[in-house]
Amino acid sequence: MPAFFSGRRAFLEQTAGLALASCAPGAWAGSVPEPLPNPVGYATISWPDSKIEHALETISNLGFKGVQMLGFVREVYRGARADELRDKLKSLKLQPVTLSCSDVDLKPDDSRDETGQIRSYALFFQRLGGKYLQVTDGGDPRRSYSAETIRELGARMNTMGKLAQDSGLTLGYHPHFGTIGETREGLARVLEATDPRYVKLIVDVGHLTLGGADPPEIVRTYHERLIFLHFKDVRQDAMELAAKGRDSVRRGKYTFCEIGTGAVSFPAIIQALHDTQFAGWVIVELDGYQRGPGGADSSARANKEAVQKLGFSL
Repeated sequence: MPAFFSGRRAFLEQTAGLALASCAPGAWAGSVPEPLPNPVGYATISWPDSKIEHALETISNLGFKGVQMLGFVREVYRGARADELRDKLKSLKLQPVTLSCSDVDLKPDDSRDETGQIRSYALFFQRLGGKYLQVTDGGDPRRSYSAETIRELGARMNTMGKLAQDSGLTLGYHPHFGTIGETREGLARVLEATDPRYVKLIVDVGHLTLGGADPPEIVRTYHERLIFLHFKDVRQDAMELAAKGRDSVRRGKYTFCEIGTGAVSFPAIIQALHDTQFAGWVIVELDGYQRGPGGADSSARANKEAVQKLGFSL
């Protein structure tokens, strides 16, 4: 227990039609005075794949301590180039926190063998000095899967978690809008089917809020499995559409926005971190958003100011 507290691009491509209205200010107003010990990183998904080096340099220059990268970097920096990426991250003083396993397709009713993909991601990320591998389930939230199907999905994820551990890494499950984990019930089904020794939890406060779940409750309930959080905000117009029916949101293009400009209740989440004494990583991840004139760089600067107001140090 920390003494301090004595507290995918694939989604972008799947989502296409929501009105281009800007995010309305949500419930967050002001800062939390008590400082937080959590290291804060940033995800490169906000930039095009071709701008990966620029993204890394921007994240470092803004003072973020770590980075999450998409799975394509495994191909771009294949072989000896992995050492080049490792050295660049070291020079930028960026911890490679997590790698999205983009090519792992965990469809509940498709038992294809994904162990080769996970092993490949694990060996690559181990070479970089990474910590976590991220997976999502590939289920359809509109379908009703049998208990046996979910058990089989959990067994496959357990195997992946063991493979990650073989490389000194930890596998994290990311409940994602548009999957089984979109809802509180779906998230619970997947976690109950997996072994907490091998499959941990990634709490994305934006996706969970959009799916109708309560992120602070999930942090408190599963804090012993929690390895890191994704911080992003949810557009007010997306929340209004979701209240009428989430199918319309899945067809939208712009769903998320900069921290503090949408519907996510960040003070309640911060309180949950204090209450559970969680001191692990927070990764700012802004996907499915409408880029302003300043692009991803401008959004990253705005998010930096927002997390500092919440009590995080950069």
